[in-house]
Amino acid sequence: MNTKIEKIENISNSKQLKIGTILLVLTTIIWGSTFIITNILTQIVPPMFYMGIRYLIGFIAFIPFLGRLKKFTKKQFKIGFIAGTLCWASFAFQTVGIQLTTATKSAFITGLTVIMIPIFLAFFYKTKVSKKIWISAFFALAGVSVFSFGGLEKPSIGDLLVLIYGVFYALYVIYLGIHLKEIDTIGISIIIVFVIGFFSFVLSFIFEDLHYIFGEGASSIFTYQNLGIMLYMGLIATTISNLTQNYGQTHISSTKSAIIFSLEPLFATFFAVLGKESLSNQIIIGAILIFIGILLSIDKKANSDFILDKR
Repeated sequence: MNTKIEKIENISNSKQLKIGTILLVLTTIIWGSTFIITNILTQIVPPMFYMGIRYLIGFIAFIPFLGRLKKFTKKQFKIGFIAGTLCWASFAFQTVGIQLTTATKSAFITGLTVIMIPIFLAFFYKTKVSKKIWISAFFALAGVSVFSFGGLEKPSIGDLLVLIYGVFYALYVIYLGIHLKEIDTIGISIIIVFVIGFFSFVLSFIFEDLHYIFGEGASSIFTYQNLGIMLYMGLIATTISNLTQNYGQTHISSTKSAIIFSLEPLFATFFAVLGKESLSNQIIIGAILIFIGILLSIDKKANSDFILDKR
C-alpha cells in the first residue's frame, strides 16, 4: 500500500515539475515581448506612470480573487509586501533603464540575473548548489555574454540601471522561492501587483510632470493604440505572467528557475527581430549556449537543490 502511494506521489511530482517548467518558459516568452514594447512606449509615456497604469490594470484583473486574502495572516501579508517591494524596485530600474538604452541590450543585461541568483544563494544563504546547476548557470551566462558583448555599442546609464534591476530581481526570485510553498499563489500575486502599482503612482506624482501627462501630452499618451498595449502589459504581461511564474516557482527551485529565465533575452531578440533587428551569428551562438544550460538544468533529482538546505 505504501509503495503505491509513493508511486502516485512521484508521478504527481513529476507532472508538477513538467507543468512548472512549461509555465516558466511561457512566462519568459511573455517577458521577452515586453522589452521592445516598453522601449517604444516609454518614449511617450513617463516610465513610473506607465508602470502605475500597467499594474493598476493587473490589480483590477485580480479583483475577483480578493476573497483569498481573508485567510492571510500578518506574516503572509508581510511576505507579500516585501516581495512586492523587491519586485517594484527591480522593475522600476529596468523600466527607466529600457527607456535609456535599446530593447536588445536591456534584454541581454537582464539575462545576467541567471548568475546572480546562485551567487547570492551561496553567499547570503549558505546554500549548497549542485555542480550540475553551476555548470548550467555557466553555459547560460556564456550565452548571455555572447549576446551582450558581441559588437554592441558601449554601455550607457540605461545599461547600468538594468544591471541594478538584476540585483533586485535576483533577491526577489530567491525570496519567492523561500516563501511560495507557505502562501497562496494568487493571494501573494494580488499583493505584489498592488504594491508595485502603488509605489509607481507615488513616484510618478512626486517626480513626473503631471501637467504634461494630463495636459499637453494627454493626446499622445491616451491613444487607443497605447491603451491597447497597456492592456496587454497589464493583463498578460502582469497578471497572467505573475501567476504562471509563481506557480512555476512553487515546483521549480530558484536556481533552476533562473536558468529557464535566461531564455528571456532569446525571446526578446526574437520579438526585436520581428520589429527591426537582424539575426546574426552572435545571436545564434548565444542561443545555443543558453539552450544547453536549460537542458542541463532540467533534472528531477536536482529539483530539491534550493534554499532549505542551508549550511
